Amino acid sequence: MKVNHPQNPTFLFALGLLLFMVSCEKTDEQLPQKDSVVLQEQAQVNASFEDADFLAFSAMQSNGLSARANLDVGSDLCADTKVDFFPNNKSIVINFGEGCTSPKGITRKGKIMLFYSGFTFDSNTEITISFDGYEVNGLKIEGRRKLIHRGFNTEGKYFLFETVISAGKVTWSDGTFATVEGEFEKKFFLPTNSEGIKLKVTGGSGGKTRLGIPFMSLIEEELLFVQSCTDKGNWIPSSGKIEITLDSSQKFLIDYGSGTCDKEATVSHEGKTIPIKFD
Repeated sequence: MKVNHPQNPTFLFALGLLLFMVSCEKTDEQLPQKDSVVLQEQAQVNASFEDADFLAFSAMQSNGLSARANLDVGSDLCADTKVDFFPNNKSIVINFGEGCTSPKGITRKGKIMLFYSGFTFDSNTEITISFDGYEVNGLKIEGRRKLIHRGFNTEGKYFLFETVISAGKVTWSDGTFATVEGEFEKKFFLPTNSEGIKLKVTGGSGGKTRLGIPFMSLIEEELLFVQSCTDKGNWIPSSGKIEITLDSSQKFLIDYGSGTCDKEATVSHEGKTIPIKFD
């Protein structure tokens, strides 16, 4: 990775990623294909924007910006990705050029631009993420994402962040697109055991699917991610529940279980509970 930075200020590094993809397991009971496609689509949209968070923090760390605690989960930038640091403008540009595939197999192209409010990550420090011709795995990403540091909880030993996405848009190669806006709260817990860092997420989002169907997504029980799983490439929540509502009437409750590091969950819909397995 090529990194250009004219100076090296102190900056608190925090981490963020909420990345998951869904596929239905073949069982006697299955969701209708249309519903299954919509759930997969929502996961892709969420993953695309959360991936940008992860890249933002990786870029900050690569420029020598550090945290007061070791929260490093590694970087997924290509070897030839160019990261330019502009301290006078309080900005960073991550440039993937015409495209490259990362060590974890994610293909990205274009630019991600970061703008932050201060050199020290005090409470209420903000990072705004925008995109310039940016694509991830063939999906074009547009919109703005804001990360706001709400402080460190000394009793609970976690960093608290508020994340906001506005005017979000994801476009597929066939020209169809989905829109999304939402707000989330994320708690990054300092590592205390062999599981490493724990991330807990609450909040919700809304918008329209590729078919133009309005949707609402609400985390009913906080999602839990643990580093011992994510280090193996498993970004499926270890526990928690999400309710997705389509067209104000069709409700799907995704239950990720109670803490096991696996890729299995269940979907409840119209009185039926169907097992699913994640890719």
